[in-house]
Amino acid sequence: MIETRASFNPFKMKISRREPVSLSIELINKGSEPEIVSFELVLGKQFSLERAGFKTTAAGKIPELKPGESKKFYFDIWAKQMLRKGEQGIALTVIEHYQGFNYIKKKYDKLLKLAVEE
Repeated sequence: MIETRASFNPFKMKISRREPVSLSIELINKGSEPEIVSFELVLGKQFSLERAGFKTTAAGKIPELKPGESKKFYFDIWAKQMLRKGEQGIALTVIEHYQGFNYIKKKYDKLLKLAVEE
């Protein structure tokens, strides 16, 4: 079983500052056997992973996550011109695989919410 922890730093994005918010994702193997894990991060139309605003998805693969082991991933999230204030959703999908990355054993979907202020 994979436990997913995600946090934003700072907790809120201010549109007027034009600075990114850092997203930290930690994947922890809570099971008793090694796992093959992949993840996909989908930001949607209001955010980007680069300042220019074109990259809106990221993916990663972990060939072996041992029991009790954790891996951290960091992303800078930038605001696009069309960003509106309020809570905005970011989709995170984590998949446990078996016998390689071609077969899915279990899938976890998580919706991260980032507060946006002017």
